[in-house]
Amino acid sequence: MFSRSKKEKFTRIFYATDIHGSDICFRKFIGAALFYEVDVLILGGDITGKMIVPIVKYDDGTVRSSFQGIEHTMKNKDEVLEFEKKITNQGYYAYHTGSKEFEELGSSENKINDLFISLMKKTLIDWIRFGEDKLRNTSVVCYITGGNDDPQEVIDLIKDSDHVKNPDNKVVLIDNFHQMVSLGWGNPTPWKTHRECSEEELKRRIDELVSPVERFENCIFNFHVPPIDSTLDTASMLDDSTYPPKPVVKAGQPVLIGAGSKAVRDAVERYQPLLVLCGHIHESIGTSNIGRTLCMNPGSEYGEGILRGAIINLDDRKVVSHQFVAG
Repeated sequence: MFSRSKKEKFTRIFYATDIHGSDICFRKFIGAALFYEVDVLILGGDITGKMIVPIVKYDDGTVRSSFQGIEHTMKNKDEVLEFEKKITNQGYYAYHTGSKEFEELGSSENKINDLFISLMKKTLIDWIRFGEDKLRNTSVVCYITGGNDDPQEVIDLIKDSDHVKNPDNKVVLIDNFHQMVSLGWGNPTPWKTHRECSEEELKRRIDELVSPVERFENCIFNFHVPPIDSTLDTASMLDDSTYPPKPVVKAGQPVLIGAGSKAVRDAVERYQPLLVLCGHIHESIGTSNIGRTLCMNPGSEYGEGILRGAIINLDDRKVVSHQFVAG
């Protein structure tokens, strides 16, 4: 347990990102409020999952599912619940269905897309209720925003309440000193995700968004995509001539590039906020300084059920301390 002196006046933040639908990671994220004794929880973008896993009940009474190339047959309710938990903890959406509906879904891309959105929405609503319940008797405020992978209609479901708030595309005051600007949109990717745009459009969005900021020396940029060539954006180059895109390999080694945003880096260099919280590139864990600005990417291992995050202590115009944690 992390404890703090009663004399300490700084604001303590716990930041995590890119949990991609993992139920156990979200529960750990909410639990971090009490475990690390924080004032503010911030969940960065890419909160929705990427795949539906049908759990099919057939006419003969058997329940079967194909997951990660393995056929699973479940004999009773306990086995079904255990299998469903395994799926949701890894960030997938379990969907119980009969054999007839399963065949119908397989022949209709529109039905699959509609189902995907409905499962995203249901999971997010369940998470919000869980967060409100667990934080009810605290003073902690939890900010949840989306990333490039998240459909806008899903993120719009997050309504401001006592303990859970939606800072997406807004400037909010998280304490008496620090404004936070949140932007989940990103630069183009080979995956052609829901919320990406050209660097020119991203620059316009950023400049418009930060215009109400009063003191950049106390401002947090909660931007999903990291600044380009910041060491927080190092990723494998992908060949997008095929789908899914494949890593480019040279001399037996993957070719690495800075996959971050030029517009984000330009904004950090020009505005020099106190802190940049980013993610997007799961493997590029670390910190980087751009001028006076501290930039942080805690990384992501959501598929393993591991929550990576950062504890950050802020004072007026100063990052007092920071620490990466995982569990």
